[in-house]
Parts: sequence; C-alpha cells; structure tokens
Amino acid sequence: MLAAAAPSTPPTLQGGAPPAPAPTCDSPEFHQFDFWIGRWDVIETRTGKPAGRSLVEQMYQGCALRENWSESGFSGGSLNHYVPGEKQWRQTWTDSAGAWREFTGRLRDGRMVLTARQHSRRPFGPTTLVRMTFTPNPDGTVRQYSDISPDDGATWAERYDYTYKPVKPLNPPPARPRRR
Repeated sequence: MLAAAAPSTPPTLQGGAPPAPAPTCDSPEFHQFDFWIGRWDVIETRTGKPAGRSLVEQMYQGCALRENWSESGFSGGSLNHYVPGEKQWRQTWTDSAGAWREFTGRLRDGRMVLTARQHSRRPFGPTTLVRMTFTPNPDGTVRQYSDISPDDGATWAERYDYTYKPVKPLNPPPARPRRR
C-alpha cells in the first residue's frame, strides 16, 4: 500500500522505502535492431521490382520496434522487442491474410536472424521453419532475406529476398545559409 506523500516527492511503500525504479531499455541489446528503423520502399533484390512499403518505428520509450508493411492488396505488421532474461529478440507478426507467427532470434555477425515454427493449416500437417535475416548495408539500405525449411533446418529454400531503401522526403527542408 502506498503512503501519502508530498506532491514534490515520489510515492513510497508503507514503511518508507521508495518503489524500485522502473526498468529501462537503455542497454545496447535493446538497440541492436535500430538499423531497421525508418520509412522504406522495398524492392525485390534480384529484379528491382517494387515489393511493398514499410514503416519501422521505435516505440514505448525505446523498448520495442513496430513495423507496418503494405503492398497491393495485403498489409501486416510486427512488434519486436528484446527479452533480457532470454537474451534474444521476439517478433510477433500478423497480417491481413490471418497469419500469425512468433519469431525468436538474436544478432549474429551484425545481422538480425529470427526464426519461427509455422504450423500447417491442415490437421496433423507438417511444421516448417521460417527464417528471416536482416542485414544492414553500408549504403543505408537493409536486406531482408527469408527462407523456409520443411525438415527442421536440414535444408532451406528461399522465400523472398528484399532490399529496404530509405524513402527520401518529398520536400526536403531548405538549406540554411552558413554564418560567417
């Protein structure tokens, strides 16, 4: 039970002890995926054809990233966050086709690698692994490569290979004159 406190002091627990500070998301692990933050035009890496658009935002005081994906006739999104007790990232994806996936993974050699078990829509159908690898490129783009395994990771086949290109602002702010 909280004891009454003066308006300028933080509330205290009965017995006078202040409450424990709220956990923060300031450690570097919470920012391993920050390279994905931005507004993106997404293309198929091999052909250069448009694949969709994505908006990835930092949310909840730096504790999560939220993605909003759209393409013609389809949309979806994910919520991504680092779980310190597990020392890994989690992504929950859902979309306009009714799909829902729970990915887990971590940063490996500078790339974010997330994997999910995808259960068949058929009763007793096979479970497949779906993997996504996000790679920040030196030119400011991000590659998202996804593959799938029907045999618990023994073999993999490509699902898609996308490149996220930063969207340029429509009206960039005018250059400020230099002061001498």
